[in-house]
Amino acid sequence: MKKKLSRKMPMPVLRIGTRCNANCPFCNVPSESYNLPEEMPIGEVKKEISNLAKKYSDLMISLSGGEPTLRRDLPEIIQFAKSKGAQVIEVQTNAIRMSVDGYAKKLKKCGLSRAFVSFHSHVPVVQESLLGVKGSFEKCVKGIRNMLEARIIVTLNIVVTTKNYKSLPECVRFIKKEFPKIKFISLSVVQPNGRAWDNSKLVPRYGTIAPYVKKTLLLGEKMGLVIMNPYCGLPLCIGDWWKYPKHCMEFSDKFFFEHQTELIRDRIFTPDDKIKARQCLLCDLERYCNGVWKNYANLRSLSDLKPVNLPPETEKIYKKMKK
Repeated sequence: MKKKLSRKMPMPVLRIGTRCNANCPFCNVPSESYNLPEEMPIGEVKKEISNLAKKYSDLMISLSGGEPTLRRDLPEIIQFAKSKGAQVIEVQTNAIRMSVDGYAKKLKKCGLSRAFVSFHSHVPVVQESLLGVKGSFEKCVKGIRNMLEARIIVTLNIVVTTKNYKSLPECVRFIKKEFPKIKFISLSVVQPNGRAWDNSKLVPRYGTIAPYVKKTLLLGEKMGLVIMNPYCGLPLCIGDWWKYPKHCMEFSDKFFFEHQTELIRDRIFTPDDKIKARQCLLCDLERYCNGVWKNYANLRSLSDLKPVNLPPETEKIYKKMKK
């Protein structure tokens, strides 16, 4: 019998449809680019969840879209995942639908435990332009508050663009003040695929945003926030992310597999749509970083990528990760 994978693995993402109530100009999975149904049939959704339950020993699942909360059967989906032993059930959302009174509490009662929320700016006009929905800022804020009141763990996902990178520190201060229960922030960066390729002016140069990212990480640490660098984030050399290895998904994932060799074949280390610069080969952390999106290399210079050359620090990082 094949050994089940541990929930230490990255959380499986299940895309249950493409229908959305937002029109993000940087969306990398727009409905117009994929031959997928607006809603995956409920039978197929349950089949996918059942397959994941067979594969993972302690199932954690993230329901994605489109916008999952547009599905009337979302409560049923969450309940089914719970019945299959899911320890953590997350929904990826823009929080607009969560602003409806009682909805967040209903999902919580069904078994929803976490929410991964698109929140790109504390400035209403910037947030609404990046979400593509006028008048949505207040609904997003209310939706986040409703989830927190329902005791759903909320992670805010800031997608860094040319429109919001300068105000990242101020955004973090806003989050700390307005949502004191929130402990986790994901700092993504525009993935230059899908609509973002057509709106390439939104793709920031990594060297330009690096000082703001560095300041934001220091501020988050000071405020007691955990700021994460996801797969849609930055190379380890940008913004001093190498100083926060446990918060970098690529580093954590690759380090875990390096010390779990029997599971290596079950994970593809480097996505086909990412590449590295020549100078990356000189970096001490090269094998723990996937580099940049291929399309980023077609838009911006790779000269901002600087090798990290800290052998003693690398050893210390290893020791910390083993604990």
